[in-house]
Amino acid sequence: MIHIKHEATFFGANPFAVMPVLVASLDLANNTSEETKILEEGSLRLHTIFPEWVSGAPDLQRQSVAEIVAQKAVQWALGALNEVRGLLYDAGATATPEGARLWLGFHHPEVSRSALNLALKILIQAGQYNTFDQHGVDSDLASLWQLCRRHHPDYQARILMQAARVKNIPVLPFIPDTRYWQFGWGSRSRIFFESMSNADGQLGYQFQSSKVSGKAVFAALGFSTPEHLLVNHVSELAEAAEKVGWPCVVKPLFCGGGKGVTAGIRSISELEAAFAHARCYTNNAVMVEKFIPGDDHRLMVIDGKLFAAIRRAPSTVTGNGTSTILQLLAALNCSRSLNMMKSGYLRPVESDQILEQQLERQGVDLDTVLHLGRTITLRSNANLSTGGTCTDVTERVHPHVKHMAETVAKTMGLTTVGIDYITTDIEKSWQEGGNLIEANTTPGLDAIIAAGQDPVIVGTAVLGTIPARIPVQLLVVQQSDVDQAKTYLKSMTSSKGVGWTCNGEAGIDDMPLCITPTGPWKAVHVLLRHKVVHQARVVCVAEDIVCHGMPLDKVNHVVLCGDELELPSEWLQVLIDHSEAVERFSSWQDFISKSVNPLLTQGGWKH
Repeated sequence: MIHIKHEATFFGANPFAVMPVLVASLDLANNTSEETKILEEGSLRLHTIFPEWVSGAPDLQRQSVAEIVAQKAVQWALGALNEVRGLLYDAGATATPEGARLWLGFHHPEVSRSALNLALKILIQAGQYNTFDQHGVDSDLASLWQLCRRHHPDYQARILMQAARVKNIPVLPFIPDTRYWQFGWGSRSRIFFESMSNADGQLGYQFQSSKVSGKAVFAALGFSTPEHLLVNHVSELAEAAEKVGWPCVVKPLFCGGGKGVTAGIRSISELEAAFAHARCYTNNAVMVEKFIPGDDHRLMVIDGKLFAAIRRAPSTVTGNGTSTILQLLAALNCSRSLNMMKSGYLRPVESDQILEQQLERQGVDLDTVLHLGRTITLRSNANLSTGGTCTDVTERVHPHVKHMAETVAKTMGLTTVGIDYITTDIEKSWQEGGNLIEANTTPGLDAIIAAGQDPVIVGTAVLGTIPARIPVQLLVVQQSDVDQAKTYLKSMTSSKGVGWTCNGEAGIDDMPLCITPTGPWKAVHVLLRHKVVHQARVVCVAEDIVCHGMPLDKVNHVVLCGDELELPSEWLQVLIDHSEAVERFSSWQDFISKSVNPLLTQGGWKH
């Protein structure tokens, strides 16, 4: 029914988009009238079934069926790719004499290819009313989203990428198919794992890696932190609770995100249940900690300054006199989707044993109809990851609390840190009953956004002032000049911190690099990962650009060497649009002879 042909995979700027895209053609020339009708119906129905992904009804009067199918398929695919993880923008289609051409952005080419194939499959099913299987679609989407979780940037990286896009900061995977992302190139780069970066000190990470050592740091600095004991066996619980005092808190030592934490424990039976819950997340000792009354706050410190103070609270439901708690929970979760950008980073509250225990402590269960106006909590902890809510209280923070948070961050050597702090009043000094709980080197940026702050402002603050572009010169030569150009590049050793690539090889000054595995523009990416590289020059032939796109989204200077250099007009326009200057020379030798400094000067490019 649909004949789709992959045409190209562009890894840099190209005639269709600035960022990487897949390009394919769609041919419906041999379709029967019945098949064409199915495709028309599928295109019409797709935007009614998936209104958040597919916008606008197709215009059957002005557009060909092939163009409509291509347009709706890439819209659906883009929506599906961004639903769970990822930050892709490019998708489009245009009519051709043979049918249509379409393009779709990617973080990983095969994942986007899978999304496109699934889009066409579902479009056809949507056109056949008796074969549309919602359960099957849900299963296919679940499989696609597993790929997205494996290969796409997570939500923390996505927040940083939003800011990088606005600030014109380039992004590279530092280690492909991992959560390590590089923002900026060469000497102007910073590597991030979630919100932690290579600017953070190793000792700081070690201090906070255990809740015990983190609390020891607080005590060593003269700040209040709750008493605690470590428990290895259920028989030790009663004695530990008596020593720290009732009520108490139980938590694993090495988990984040509120995993395994139970707060406000008031009886031995609750304590034993909390211990069993914590043991689901660790085989090590469990901490029994004194319960501190008050609100849970996340103090976010970035580059030594308090950036935000967020009050976190457990999710609640309030009775209306007619609905059960289960129904109220379903209504609450209705606005909290898998796409955290859509739900303001608020997570669904799971209906599980922990929730049932929390309800039992309040004398209710899932089938209880709450009286009008009665409010109950659904979790004992306030973590956003378990369904908590966030309120920005930055403007109310007492100066002593601000000073304390900044001191802890600077002393631990952490560029971005989230410090958990409990107090009954954030406007009071920490000396009036406030306590530090723990520090997090990968604090969720989502809490700040859930409290109402702009994602771009948050991401920009975390990225800092280092990430940016370095000067890159692109030299396009004839195939016959490649070896000569490579020899010349290797001989240019007078400048320090100058990187080069040519024909899949790369080096920094006179030091060669090993490029494995090979692939389109791999050598360029390897080169730009080096912190010592201040400027880079890339040599390629015209065929490389036409086949794979520009090596990057933009460069400073393009040099075209050779009268016989053949570059289609649309690709010449790409080079013009995505560089600051384009020069042409009749040959490589002409370029060398006519330029006083043909490649680089200390201050920039020779134009």
